[in-house]
Amino acid sequence: MKRGKKMFLIIAVVLGVFALITWGVVAYLGRSQTLSVKSIENSSEDLYLLHLEKPDNMTWEAGSYAQFALPDVKDSKQNSRFLTIASTPDENEILILTHNSGSLYKETLTSLSAGSKVEMSWLGSHLSIADNKEPLVCFASDVGIAAIRPVIKEWTGKLPIVLNHLDKGVTVFDQEMAELAKQEVDFTYETSDSLVQSQETLKNAINQYGNKATYLLAGQPDDVEAMKTFLKDKGIDSQKIKSDSFRGLP
Repeated sequence: MKRGKKMFLIIAVVLGVFALITWGVVAYLGRSQTLSVKSIENSSEDLYLLHLEKPDNMTWEAGSYAQFALPDVKDSKQNSRFLTIASTPDENEILILTHNSGSLYKETLTSLSAGSKVEMSWLGSHLSIADNKEPLVCFASDVGIAAIRPVIKEWTGKLPIVLNHLDKGVTVFDQEMAELAKQEVDFTYETSDSLVQSQETLKNAINQYGNKATYLLAGQPDDVEAMKTFLKDKGIDSQKIKSDSFRGLP
């Protein structure tokens, strides 16, 4: 066989294997599972906490998000959104914390009755944690606490953790985090009323850990970007920062 033909076959095989792997990853992440609504809490004003049944064979990384579709909504632009999973894989339910913006999707989602069905697919995460024993310095704004809560639940007691929540009235998990901070010496939890106050809290963590920690940011885009800029200005390497922002899609 001539060298050119041999090289062509090698390239063709490599591309074929790559395509097969890519198809497998897409099929895995995009696969849909039907979940039943257990209950929905109207925590305050437009804030809702959804309790969904968790399939026995389902798992995910702490801090993951997924696409949740409403089969009964026929408008393709209004029947699905990406939402954060606020529970850990070890808990016996899937929790979703969200604001009701008044859109068709959010109005339908937050008014579902027990036993209603939603379709979940495209599971992913921007907040994966390496098991390298590095401290975690976390910032959440508003419902961004939904992404940070499972990370705290999974890693508290294993790593030093600092969490600041610019809550903006979102206090659903406040008592739980405060109790956990009382139990665990290496977990520090504070809430704040302003971004400046949150930055002061993180400045203390930066002085203590510097680039020997992993920094997790989750919440409204303006807050996340401002905190990311603050960390970089304080000398934190961008590779040490992981973020997930919620644009409040209606």
